Amino acid sequence: MLTTLKSRLYFFSFMIMAPFYFLVYLSFDYSRGIVEQELLRSAQLVSNQAAENQHYLVEYTKEFLSSLSSINHIQQPNSEACRRFVSEITPLFHHYVNVGVPNEKGILTCNGTALSQPVNVSDRPYIAEALSQHRFSNSGVQKDRATDRLTINFAYPVFDGTDSNNVVGAAVAVISLDWWGVLLSNSNLPDNSVSFVLDGQGVAVASYPKNTTYKRPDHFDVIWSDSDGANRVFSQYDVLDADGRIQLTFLTGVAVDEALSKVDDHYTFIALSFSVIVTVIFVLLRLFFFRAISKPLSMLSDLALRLGKNEQILAAKPTGVREMDDLQDCFIDMAERKSQAEEKIRRQAQTDSLTEIPNRDAFNRALSDALMLASDNNQKLSIYLIDLDNFKEINDTRGHQRGDNVLKLMAKRLVNGVPQARFIARVGGDEFMLLLGDTHSSSHHIALLSDDLIRLIKQPFFLSFGEVIMSASVGVALFPEDGKNSRELLGAVDQAMYHAKKSGRHTVRRFNKELKDALLNKLALIKDLRHAICNDEFHLVYQPILNKQGIVTKFEALIRWRHPLKGSIPPDQFIPFAEESGDIVEIGAWVIQEAKRALQQVRAVYGDDIQISVNVSPVQLSNHHGKTRELLSGLLAPSDDETRKNGLVVEITEHTLMSLDDETRKTLLGFREKGIEVALDDFGTGYSSLAYIMNYDIDYLKIDKSFVQKLDDEVSSVSLCEAIISMAHKLDMAVIAEGVETEAQLNLLLEYGCDYLQGFYFSKPITLEQVLVYQQDKDRL
Repeated sequence: MLTTLKSRLYFFSFMIMAPFYFLVYLSFDYSRGIVEQELLRSAQLVSNQAAENQHYLVEYTKEFLSSLSSINHIQQPNSEACRRFVSEITPLFHHYVNVGVPNEKGILTCNGTALSQPVNVSDRPYIAEALSQHRFSNSGVQKDRATDRLTINFAYPVFDGTDSNNVVGAAVAVISLDWWGVLLSNSNLPDNSVSFVLDGQGVAVASYPKNTTYKRPDHFDVIWSDSDGANRVFSQYDVLDADGRIQLTFLTGVAVDEALSKVDDHYTFIALSFSVIVTVIFVLLRLFFFRAISKPLSMLSDLALRLGKNEQILAAKPTGVREMDDLQDCFIDMAERKSQAEEKIRRQAQTDSLTEIPNRDAFNRALSDALMLASDNNQKLSIYLIDLDNFKEINDTRGHQRGDNVLKLMAKRLVNGVPQARFIARVGGDEFMLLLGDTHSSSHHIALLSDDLIRLIKQPFFLSFGEVIMSASVGVALFPEDGKNSRELLGAVDQAMYHAKKSGRHTVRRFNKELKDALLNKLALIKDLRHAICNDEFHLVYQPILNKQGIVTKFEALIRWRHPLKGSIPPDQFIPFAEESGDIVEIGAWVIQEAKRALQQVRAVYGDDIQISVNVSPVQLSNHHGKTRELLSGLLAPSDDETRKNGLVVEITEHTLMSLDDETRKTLLGFREKGIEVALDDFGTGYSSLAYIMNYDIDYLKIDKSFVQKLDDEVSSVSLCEAIISMAHKLDMAVIAEGVETEAQLNLLLEYGCDYLQGFYFSKPITLEQVLVYQQDKDRL
């Protein structure tokens, strides 16, 4: 808001003038407050005067009636002497409109004003109170029967002169409320002021001016808008009797409109006069600064706006003010530097820092633009996803720096070797993508380019540390056949690339209907996996593992999925999807907990040394999910004997061992430190290094069933199994043979010294209930 000189000028002027306005306001507010306080004091004074006057009359009347009751004539209320005496003294006391003495039965014959006949006042509570309780009492506000006026009556008991305990009547004095009206008339209250007298029940019994309608104010001692629209400040004062009850309430409302209006008019004149002066000053300032600053500033703003639109301006029109001209020159220089910096940032954001070719973000932008153009012109596009095969081995064996050199050379080779590509980018660690236009997206051109890519990538790199030969798995997807947008097209090419890997690597595969169906099936299975645990669709089966003596020493826990619609789904069809989606972490945790629960029952039958093996996914071992400690604690099976082996054995695949990152390696070493045994599953099917096996203190090697099942037919399998068993024993590892199905296989394995045996020859995977009653019927071990 204050970014311009004009606004700052106005703001500075306002900051100078504002204190004066504030002082005027404070003075105005102070004056109003003084007037309000004076008016409130007037209301309080009138109410207090009325209350004090009433209090004085009450005390005076009490003394008067006390003295009156001691006179002999008054002690004979039914006598003619009493009537004459009372009628003579009543005119002498102007406060009282009447004086009377009813007898002990409440019959009034002795009265200051003439009565046509005796009056029965025994029903008056204050008379009854004076006669029965022998004390001074009052009636509150009432209409007197003898005078027919609004009064307050007081009674005092009259005792027999010869017997002080015998009440012969009550001396009564009647006070009219006319004095209150006289008091208000002499108070000089402002016009529109009102006042009321309320009885003990809060009912208005008198008003000033007369016939004014009473409405109880919502607020006291503050200005309040009354029902007639006038603003008044109300004050009230309560008069209490001897018992502390409210006898009367005097309520006064002083009108404030006239007094406050005078204050408002006075300060309005002051504020208007000051505002006129301020306006004149602002006009003069504006005229001066328009010529000296505003016009040059407008030219400067226009220049900034044009520069903001990235217009190229070599020189600006002079403003006539040297400082402004210098600013224009600075703006032009800054705009040029800004343009260069933006171009550098854009280039860095969309360029791979290692290979200096475009990155994934740049490729996605280029693909989106190309798809819009191709869609408008009814053209085709093709994209290629290149994933270098086994590139991790180069990093592991040659080092990451040399691996980076290979990536740089590969990027340069692709740029020079595929000139027809519209766009080439590095989109991952060892992944590259190509975008080709309509003329190179026919089936013929795709086949030619696929062959050229395989040959191009296969050419060796001659480096200082030796020759490097690479291969790649390449996926191809076509627009619009394989995808209508970027998301669908990238998903299709990704599926095609993985299909190429599964097809033996070093090949090219194009996305097709079968891959699309597989992708849809994969997405459906991943969706169903997320409900499988909650719906109790998983269960475990257990396959016995026997030692050389034929004794069951272990069971391998295997997961099964009973899909409510698709029936039984084998693990090899859903475990890879569970790993890809991350659901394997939750599934694996469930398997471990189920196996631990089963372990207690199995030990009750087979003894405390029995163990259950559980398969652990590399995703579970990874610390990216934050579940490493939970996994480690979950695998620990409590035991009373600290020297006994842990009840659960972790099984990992040979591929998992080879692909361990630093965090996962720490997790695996953590198993060993906690006494959890580790078995290397599917040994012989991957590319294991003996150094890897030795570094991790593997407890068991499990010979893959593909080798065991060929023992009957192939000499090479016989030799390989014998070598594996011998090597494992040399490394102080036990050997478990999987997939034993025939007696011949069993005999050969026992001959070579295999430690444990597992397979259909002994038992298929069985339920926990079957495990608890399982008996080995093979007695030829």
